[in-house]
Amino acid sequence: MAMVSDGPMVSYPDSIDEKLQKEQLHESLQIQKDETSSIPQQYQFQGPMPLQLKYAFRPGQKPSFPAVGDPDFDGRRLRRTTMRKTVDYNAAIIRELENRLWQRDFRDREHLQPDVLYVPHILPPPSYPENPFNAVTTRFVKTATNKVRCPVFCLAWTPEGRRLITGTSSGEFTLWNGLTFNFETILQAHDCPVRTMVWSNNELWMLTGDHSGFIKYWQSNMNNVKMYQGHREAVRGVR
Repeated sequence: MAMVSDGPMVSYPDSIDEKLQKEQLHESLQIQKDETSSIPQQYQFQGPMPLQLKYAFRPGQKPSFPAVGDPDFDGRRLRRTTMRKTVDYNAAIIRELENRLWQRDFRDREHLQPDVLYVPHILPPPSYPENPFNAVTTRFVKTATNKVRCPVFCLAWTPEGRRLITGTSSGEFTLWNGLTFNFETILQAHDCPVRTMVWSNNELWMLTGDHSGFIKYWQSNMNNVKMYQGHREAVRGVR
């Protein structure tokens, strides 16, 4: 039967084996410390570095970018982004295609109200033949120029209505985007000013005539397939 006493605990001296283990552990720690001290200070672990933001963002304040005298300035300046004006007429055309399935004339057309909520219900001007005032332009949109400024003698929309082709006095075709009003492609089509251009009824061919009397046939991808001289003077109209 074991006896349990509630008296104070007595600490006995360590045994010889425990002393030897403590001495060996102390020596190993001392060796590791000496090896660490032999490493240069710049290569020793200094702890986590604090995060430093060079260009801190503050609400209501414009960010300060590197100046010319800044050593981090690489000589490049950031270009200011500008948004192009866009006139999206696709919604009105699609609504006209949907409405012509059941609308007979103006009697079946929805009445528009002077509110911004009725803007999606606006149709193209040809849909209002009884009200010609809808075709009067009241707002200037944008002016677009080519790389080389020269007079434009003729123009024609592509069959899908997304791009505009112009013929200039230098004999070039310029393909313009119908939404953003910027030119996409420049093609040297004639050697003299382009006077007229028209699409065929099947919308597969485009005919152009220049000032010297030459007539050219073009595909929808602006590939010239045929050319002949129809007149000795300028061709100003093709039908």
